[in-house]
Amino acid sequence: MDKTKESEIYSKETIKIHIKDTHSNNPIVNAKVTLLAMGQKTGQKIPLDTPTDSNGEVLFNSKPYLKDINRFEITIEHKDYYSYPIYRTRKLCRSYEYGHLCEERFEKIPSFYYNGTTLAISPKINPFQKYSLKTQSLKSQAKQEYYIQLQENQKSLTIYKDRNLTQESAYTLCLDTTQTQQTGQTRQTQDLQTQSQLSQSNTTLLNFESKESLERFTKDIQELIAKDKKKGNVKLVHRFVVGISGEYTSLLSLDKPQGRIVKIEIPKENVSDSIIANTESNQTKILKSWANTNQKITEQDIRKIAFSTIDIINRKDMSKNPLIYKALDKLISDYRIYKDNFPQEYYVEFGRYMVENANTHNDLVKTFENLIYFMYSKRKGASEEGGIAIFHLYENYVPKFEGDENGLDKVIHFLESAKLTYILQDPDYVRSLGVANEIKDFVIGGGFSNDDILANERGIQFALELLKKNGEMPSPAGL
Repeated sequence: MDKTKESEIYSKETIKIHIKDTHSNNPIVNAKVTLLAMGQKTGQKIPLDTPTDSNGEVLFNSKPYLKDINRFEITIEHKDYYSYPIYRTRKLCRSYEYGHLCEERFEKIPSFYYNGTTLAISPKINPFQKYSLKTQSLKSQAKQEYYIQLQENQKSLTIYKDRNLTQESAYTLCLDTTQTQQTGQTRQTQDLQTQSQLSQSNTTLLNFESKESLERFTKDIQELIAKDKKKGNVKLVHRFVVGISGEYTSLLSLDKPQGRIVKIEIPKENVSDSIIANTESNQTKILKSWANTNQKITEQDIRKIAFSTIDIINRKDMSKNPLIYKALDKLISDYRIYKDNFPQEYYVEFGRYMVENANTHNDLVKTFENLIYFMYSKRKGASEEGGIAIFHLYENYVPKFEGDENGLDKVIHFLESAKLTYILQDPDYVRSLGVANEIKDFVIGGGFSNDDILANERGIQFALELLKKNGEMPSPAGL
């Protein structure tokens, strides 16, 4: 919609705010939105009158406030989500005039799942954490939802029936290391004493199976407590679900900080039947980075990946072209800088780095050809020679959500345009080829992508920079 049409619907001062889930990109419905607004001298909280609708959207009429504010942050109140976005950014009011969409993403509050033998935390998909507990008979086989508040330096955590933490449930989570260190007769005696006490109090004490499992859990909830505080929720309440099916299915996920493919286990009830059937037939699947393991995982949330590709990524196979490992290392290193917020034009940084660091005896044309060959990961040759490993890491690191115009395709546009410009020394001709290609895609139903045109232009400018550096600038007619 152009600005003229927008102005027919929205006034200049109307800002349309869109609230989404960080991982799934789904709209967050019925969230109460409060803006932390700022001006030159003062700041104020502006609660919006209505919650987000079924599309996760709500309108803000900024007209009464424009004398005092010029920018704002977005916060929400929703029982399942943190109040503050994962990356806090200030929005300029003038950037969203006439209902121009202002998006913000929020992260789901992790929940706990206990099935009688194991305790899991989700969403925490790198990897999905699971801890072994001593087997207990559940009070009910049906799934029941309780609540827990994480606290530091506690020997046990009470599990409550209500979110206000006024009614204690029949479960208590034990964090006392002495309960996991008893052995032999001492442990047996301790268990009998505990059982006697529990029968009198009608409370089921949930003990960890081993000291190692308890230590991992304690470390992880310390991180959660710190995260809760950072998000402005010192006394945050988490869901504690009891009775979830004890059956799990294995999927693969990228451990982003390490840059390695790891196996994770997800409750079968959170995975579609078609994926489970393929998994049990030994077809390997990897989760896309934005998949939310706390919701139903469908075919759209996964990609096929070969064992040979996993070996390349996990460095069990070091026999492929060094350019492949250089690309993988670049992505892993940059994740530690950008986390889950890679720049929208990251393909420029990545493409330039690969060209400038490739060792092809100063033959730039050969460098471009080699890189493009490996980036075309779907081609049979590139896949067999390991290029598809770049595809899997790039697509799991850089795009933020399904349909994000920020994938490896943009690197290919950048490199192809740079190569043609470097060879032909005619940037206008290369531009026309790019536009013609987009028109062709539009005619056959693929759509016309301005982002592709932009990636082409970034590649052209890079090639001109290389030509100038090498003293081979094209004639003015070609510029």
